[in-house]
Amino acid sequence: MLIPVHLDGVETPLLVALDGPSLLVRRAGAADLRLPLRRLARISVRGPVTFAAETLPACLAAGVPVAFLDGQGRSLGQLLPLHRRHQDLAALVDEAVAAGRFASLRASWRAAVERRAIVRAVAALGLRLTDLRPRTVRLAAARAVDRIGASWPTEELEGRLEALLDGLVAERLIEEGAGLRFQGQDPDLDLAADLRAALAFELWPVTRDLARYLARHGAKHRRESDLQARIVRRFEAARPRLEQAMAEALAMLRRCLREVVH
Repeated sequence: MLIPVHLDGVETPLLVALDGPSLLVRRAGAADLRLPLRRLARISVRGPVTFAAETLPACLAAGVPVAFLDGQGRSLGQLLPLHRRHQDLAALVDEAVAAGRFASLRASWRAAVERRAIVRAVAALGLRLTDLRPRTVRLAAARAVDRIGASWPTEELEGRLEALLDGLVAERLIEEGAGLRFQGQDPDLDLAADLRAALAFELWPVTRDLARYLARHGAKHRRESDLQARIVRRFEAARPRLEQAMAEALAMLRRCLREVVH
């Protein structure tokens, strides 16, 4: 199983070097950490982390996306590999584009995936809503989390979790053979944006649970590094559910594409 790696240099700077087929992470006063590239799913980086010149190209050559976060855990951008780990989705999209069918198919697919995520979020949060439009649901979810009374703004917790979601989406799309063109390089093919918009609703139960924890134990997380570590742990605990939702969404897209091009 591929593993995600979170490199946090906010309190103590890190140096990342390449040692054969592995990354070597060095921190003053601690033993070196060896990370075989073949076992890495994705890397997220926060704070002063210095990469030796050859390390980032090695990550891309191994098909490992690297996401950069600012000091508050918000997404700054990503490095995405060009090559495919395995393929089929990209070819199906290209065929649908050539047939002039992709734009309408994409809109219908995104609406269906988003609706499914919204229904699950509303049920998980116990919201009483008859209007399930995305904006309405997001505002209702944010108000529900606000009422918990955590010391950190709901918008900040939401943004930090979504920054981690960006890396997960990039990892999965690369595994599907959908590289840069499908992750923002071409707005007409931006499957990453579609998945992020839908899966953001899957994060609301995580945001609520995180806010509940921080409302009770916030004093333990006054240091920025402690807060970020807690957010990462909550996100990783929810990762199997998020991966399942993403797998369902991509399976639906492949089925729709095959109906159009075959």
